[in-house]
Amino acid sequence: MEIHRNHETEKLMTKAKPKMTLEKLAAMSQRQFLQIRDEMSGMKGEMAGMKEEMHLLRRDVEAGFGALSSGMKAVMDKLNDIQKDVIEIHDLRSRVERLEKKVGLPH
Repeated sequence: MEIHRNHETEKLMTKAKPKMTLEKLAAMSQRQFLQIRDEMSGMKGEMAGMKEEMHLLRRDVEAGFGALSSGMKAVMDKLNDIQKDVIEIHDLRSRVERLEKKVGLPH
């Protein structure tokens, strides 16, 4: 079956497709710009929330590093005390060995 196009068919097909006018184009553009503005406003709100979260995270990290630093200082102080004790023990051991030698005790 063959379909023939005539002048009437062409008219109907062209009427089915609405013409784009400057006003329609302007309205479409306006809707798109408004939609983009709304999306950007939402993103700004999300970013403000993220900024607050980052501020809290930074505060927590700084507090953690402060606690870690003071903990490390305490450990270093203890190690220094232990080092002094080891030196003193070594010195005392040497003295005891010399005294044992003088009195004739085996070591």
